Amino acid sequence: CALVGPAMAAQLLASTGGLAELARVPSCNLQLLGKNRSTSSSRGGMATQSRTQHAGFLIDCDLVQACPNYLKMRAVKAVAGKLALAVRCDHINVESGRQRTADVGRKFKEELRTKFGKWEEPDKAQVVKALPKPDLTTKKRRGGKRIRRLKERFEETELMKQANKRAFSVEAGEYGDDAMGITLGMLDTKEGGAMRNTTEKRKMRQANTKASRKRAAQMSAGVADGLASSVVFTPTQGMELVNPDANKERVRKANEKWFSDKSGFQSALPRK
Repeated sequence: CALVGPAMAAQLLASTGGLAELARVPSCNLQLLGKNRSTSSSRGGMATQSRTQHAGFLIDCDLVQACPNYLKMRAVKAVAGKLALAVRCDHINVESGRQRTADVGRKFKEELRTKFGKWEEPDKAQVVKALPKPDLTTKKRRGGKRIRRLKERFEETELMKQANKRAFSVEAGEYGDDAMGITLGMLDTKEGGAMRNTTEKRKMRQANTKASRKRAAQMSAGVADGLASSVVFTPTQGMELVNPDANKERVRKANEKWFSDKSGFQSALPRK
């Protein structure tokens, strides 16, 4: 009763048959309770648009009538949702033997009034936000082999540098072509003409990182040049000759013993 009033509550209870039956009705059906079907006999010669479509008893609620016409259907849906919650709270209080109070209905009514008031407020004017302060600090760029290749690919060559240069006090073609940048710049002169014949092929710069040094050491480990020697200096025996292939021969014999086709079944445990 505190939410929609005693008269409206009596109409809803009479149409459903009691509080328990009203508590089982969902909110989408509560807003249609009391809706008369529009027929020729029900109209009785009156206008067809005299009643709001898809609305029942709740359209005559005080909260809904206080809203403008373009917000009434929206307000009916909001009131139906709160009414379903309030009816279920009353039904639970009755079933459990607790005393029914109007606190829930008053709370929901204040919430709906606040919500409807915000709906009627005009939209806020669009505010033009100022651009953020530019970040002038130099950011750390990601390096690596791929980035270095990309930089070297689009790097300005010596030929392009000579074409972009201009010689002072030297007539090179027409003035209009020189002003528009159509000429070849220093390439048309004697100083820059030799640049076409020389092509410089540079290798990609190698990164001096721990991974690159380790990779280079692994690649050069198996390479034996003309300065390689089998002479080894030991602190106890002095200078001695060492066979560099002795370790490979030992591995080959072990493979023949354990993993060859003729090895058969052997035990790896030490003999007693």
